[in-house]
Amino acid sequence: MILKQNKWVLPLLAILSLPTLSWALPEDSQQEIQISSDSASLDKIQGLIIYTGNVKMTQGTLNIQADKIILTRNNDGLQKVKALGNPAHYEQVISLQEGKTQASGNTIIYHAASEELVLIDNAALEKQGNLFSGEKIVYLINEQRIKADSRVHMVIQPKQEQEQ
Repeated sequence: MILKQNKWVLPLLAILSLPTLSWALPEDSQQEIQISSDSASLDKIQGLIIYTGNVKMTQGTLNIQADKIILTRNNDGLQKVKALGNPAHYEQVISLQEGKTQASGNTIIYHAASEELVLIDNAALEKQGNLFSGEKIVYLINEQRIKADSRVHMVIQPKQEQEQ
């Protein structure tokens, strides 16, 4: 019996020891959306679902916390998420190498089709210790590009030497 169980140990250890780069995150967009709030309303004709009061939304590694979240859906699925708060908060693991991306703003708009995150009013985005803040920040997730409008403040971390 012990030999039968141990025949899987070496292949399992080999798989687990592969570099992190070879592991891909599950596609968050393929995961179910879970939302909790104090109240909710649905407008099926407009394709709107509105959650208010201590709203928490998760989908895979995506976490959003806000006072109010408005989901816009159509026959193709989720189109837009608009989170309002003082501020609203967003976090998601985009890639294992980079860890969590964290963002906040009084208004956060996520466009699902273009994978664009727009942060408005007291906007801040932190990636790998680098901080961007301003009145409006647009983060193009697929392209890994950040655009900031108006007065912008940035803190960029020095490049770390790799340990040998």
